Amino acid sequence: MALCLVVEDETRQRKVLESMLRAAGFEAVGAGTGQEALAASALHRPEVVLLDLGLPDIDGLELLPRLQAQAPLTRIIVLTGLDSVSAAVAAMRAGARHYLTKPWQRDELLLVVEREVRAVDLLESQARRTGGTGELFWGVHPEVLTLRATLGKLAGAPRTSVLLEGETGTGKEVLAEELHRQTASGGAFVPLNCAAVPADLLESELFGHERGAFTGADARRRGVAELARGGTLLLDEISEMPLGLQAKLLRFLQGFRFRRVGGEEEIESPCRVIAATHRDLQAQVASHGFRSDLYFRLAVVRLHIPPLRERRADILPLCHDLLQRIAGGLGRPPRPLSPAAEKAVLAHDWPGNIRELRNRLERALVLGDEATIQPSDLDLGAAPPIVRGGPPEDPVRLRHALERNRWNLARTARELGVERHWLRYRIRKYRLDELAGE
Repeated sequence: MALCLVVEDETRQRKVLESMLRAAGFEAVGAGTGQEALAASALHRPEVVLLDLGLPDIDGLELLPRLQAQAPLTRIIVLTGLDSVSAAVAAMRAGARHYLTKPWQRDELLLVVEREVRAVDLLESQARRTGGTGELFWGVHPEVLTLRATLGKLAGAPRTSVLLEGETGTGKEVLAEELHRQTASGGAFVPLNCAAVPADLLESELFGHERGAFTGADARRRGVAELARGGTLLLDEISEMPLGLQAKLLRFLQGFRFRRVGGEEEIESPCRVIAATHRDLQAQVASHGFRSDLYFRLAVVRLHIPPLRERRADILPLCHDLLQRIAGGLGRPPRPLSPAAEKAVLAHDWPGNIRELRNRLERALVLGDEATIQPSDLDLGAAPPIVRGGPPEDPVRLRHALERNRWNLARTARELGVERHWLRYRIRKYRLDELAGE
């Protein structure tokens, strides 16, 4: 569970924020002064810090770099009043990821926190223990070697659009974050899964909306295009974007300017746009399901991630690396694969790719009893078939996935390759939570 540190000298505000974060599924600790914040950061190593700049003992702009020096991977979100926006901008230049003006909106704040928590993902959380990132993309496969070389070249071109192509579970988002990290632009990495948002809400999610723009829009909300200013915007499952919105995305890419839904003001937000898909976009262009002009604008650089079954020489070294990482996260010593388990791993087709491999290894570490991992610990014969073509809508499949993961939303979402909010929406839609006790 991700931990958030709330640094706010006003006790009531701090308690409200802590309660709100806990209700949303995060852990939360509070600090009323800069010194308390430094002590709490050193003790807890939070994923996210919500920082009020007006503290009684240490100026927020002085505290910010000290917090980052203690925990370089922590994401800092500045909370400031309308009369202190200039200070918030200075904080952004000093390394803060976002700023929100008071009175902040609950939904917007939670959205920003969740995105920053997701940014501290597998790569970055493991970097705390291993000191490195991007290990999922080393190996001897020629395409992997090409990927790593290309990332180094792209890091010097922070506005060049990239199209990532590869099967579900190959690590497209991980690769996108690695490119963002290497680019070191100072802005945020902001992902949006186009398949996880209802079509009629996707434009608002992408560009934001003004108050009163539609029923239920009771406050202004910034979209991911605005939140990614100066950083990287990942549009995952880009093939699912409706044609009408594709035209607006194309216009944004031509000048990095857009209007919120219901708004008249043009907003500028330069960023790198990375699109990702497991589908054949060229075939969709040919069948008029995807705009050709948008395709060529997104595919300035195309990167193909090979499926795991095509890079078998990398599988055992990858297993070793993942076992070290997973064991560290579980707080237990790693156990190696037995010779029989190695043969089973190499013989498996891995339709779910790296995501499936990681889940199987975690299962083995949690449930296995012997000194080495046995084939039965991996349970490869019982793997459910992977249906290509997008996340499952079948409520029976969704319920079985939830039950396999003991209704842990994070694990279930990882297994299915979807966002947690996509999963929460389907649980409500199909009333799956009412069946949990049956």
